[in-house]
Amino acid sequence: MFNMTDIKIRTAQNTILLQNKASLGERMIATFIDLLIMATYAIWVSFVIEAMSLGGPFWLLFLLPLYFYSFVQELLFHGQTAGKKMMKLKVVHSEGRNVSFTSYLLRWLLRIVDIWMLFGSIGTLSIILSKKGQRVGDIAANTIVISNRNISKLNDFRNLGKKGENVAVVYSQASLLGDSDVELIREVLAYGKENGYYGKAGKMVAQTSSLMKRRLAIETDMKPVQFLQQLLDDYYVLYR
Repeated sequence: MFNMTDIKIRTAQNTILLQNKASLGERMIATFIDLLIMATYAIWVSFVIEAMSLGGPFWLLFLLPLYFYSFVQELLFHGQTAGKKMMKLKVVHSEGRNVSFTSYLLRWLLRIVDIWMLFGSIGTLSIILSKKGQRVGDIAANTIVISNRNISKLNDFRNLGKKGENVAVVYSQASLLGDSDVELIREVLAYGKENGYYGKAGKMVAQTSSLMKRRLAIETDMKPVQFLQQLLDDYYVLYR
C-alpha cells in the first residue's frame, strides 16, 4: 500500500521510485530557516556598511546575494537550500531526470507569484490543491519538492523499504554523488543488465566503476556491478 504522501516517479530506465512529497509545514519551516539566514546576513551587512561609512551602491552590491539566494543554492547544491537541507527536502524532476538550469530558473522567477504576491497565499493554495504538492513555480518547471526522510525504491535497490531491517552504509562517500552521477550509474547498470554485462555493456560498467572509485577515493575489490549497485543502495539510505 502506498501512503497518500507517496509520489511515483518513473525514471528513464523504467524504474519506479517512491518519493515522499514534502508537506506544506516542512516547506514553510525550510523557508523560515532560509529567511532567518538571509535576515542574519542583511543585519551583518548593515553593520559593516555603517562601520565603514559606506552607502548608495554598496548596499545594492552587498545585498545582491540575497536576491539570488534560493536560485544559486538550488543550482549549486542539487535542489537544496540551507533550509531545505536542514529539513531534508530536495527539489527533483517529476520524471526522474536531472533538474535543468531552466527549471531552477523558472522556480526562482515564479517565487514572485508564489511567495511574494498576496502574502504567499497563491503558492500555499497551489501546494494544498496540487496532487503532487507543487506550487506554481514547480508546475511550470516540472519539479517536485520531496522529503528524504522516507524514501524507498522499487526495483534492484533491494535494501530499501524492508520493515524492521537496519541497513548499514558500506560507502559513506556515496553522499558526495550528484544527480548526474546517480543518473549515470542507473543508466549504465540498466544497459548492462539488458545486455548481460558482456561486450560493450561490460566495458561500460567497468569504466564507470573505475571512474566512481577515482572520484570518490574508494579502494575495493568488489566487482564493478556489485560496487555500482552498492553505491546506489548507500546513496538512497543516506538520503531517505
